[in-house]
Amino acid sequence: MNSETPLPPLTLATDSRIPVRATAGATTADYDHYFRIVRHAPDLTSWTCGVLRLQAAVLADLPHTGLDDSQRAAVLTGLLHASHATLAAWLPSSVPGSAPDGSGAGHPAPGNGEPAGGRAAGDGPGDALRRWKLGHQLFHLLLTTMNSTLDDTLAAVGAARWTSVRHGLERLRTLYNAATAAMAYASNFPASAYANDVRPTMEPPFAAPGFSGTLNQEHRVMTERTHALRAALGDLSPLASPLAAIRHEMALLRAAQRRNRKAHAAICERCVPDGASLLRQHTTRQRSGRATCE
Repeated sequence: MNSETPLPPLTLATDSRIPVRATAGATTADYDHYFRIVRHAPDLTSWTCGVLRLQAAVLADLPHTGLDDSQRAAVLTGLLHASHATLAAWLPSSVPGSAPDGSGAGHPAPGNGEPAGGRAAGDGPGDALRRWKLGHQLFHLLLTTMNSTLDDTLAAVGAARWTSVRHGLERLRTLYNAATAAMAYASNFPASAYANDVRPTMEPPFAAPGFSGTLNQEHRVMTERTHALRAALGDLSPLASPLAAIRHEMALLRAAQRRNRKAHAAICERCVPDGASLLRQHTTRQRSGRATCE
């Protein structure tokens, strides 16, 4: 070696240890891949085909669940709202009655994602894993319909179309109830089946570490738009004539949201009694790995 050649620097860690290999956590793309959700440019035809496939799969499986009549009715009502919104999206805005509230106002397509209702390879008929994934696809379908409904309702607030606002809040409450029932449907199997057949498929090596429902893109959009709607309604003048009815619908919607959170907590408690989510376990392991090197 030429003595005039500069010696390359040696990179060392600040803690004077060999660095610990960083493990990449799960992303929204990992979440979508697991639940067989495909995203692409908006296309109403592919969306409609996805809705029909998903509805057919849920309708075929629903009689084999342990859901009670009210839960089944909530699932079916949610599917009906999704179908209505999809049919309305095909019609020109000038067609009377094309909107969910019958006003004839135009509405955009429910969303970009195409729920793939077809059976995943390796998922047998009626088994826990298939129902888990199918139920989450149903949940995403309902969330996507909610997001379009939120957009429509926010637009109605801006245009002071109070009847449309009230109807939008009613639809959101119904869809929230349907989403709560969809969670019950997705987890309608013994807790032992979750522990032995479902949960392991969301862990390495089958999925990236830290797999979590927080990666649900539709839910993030719904939460943001719901906050925007609450803010918009909170700014309404007390002189708005239908304000009492709108506040009543908002109270009913908040009650549906509370039932949803309570139902989700109950499912988590039943399936994961120790409360250790995959994301929490991953975070704990990362902290432990760092502590070992200190």
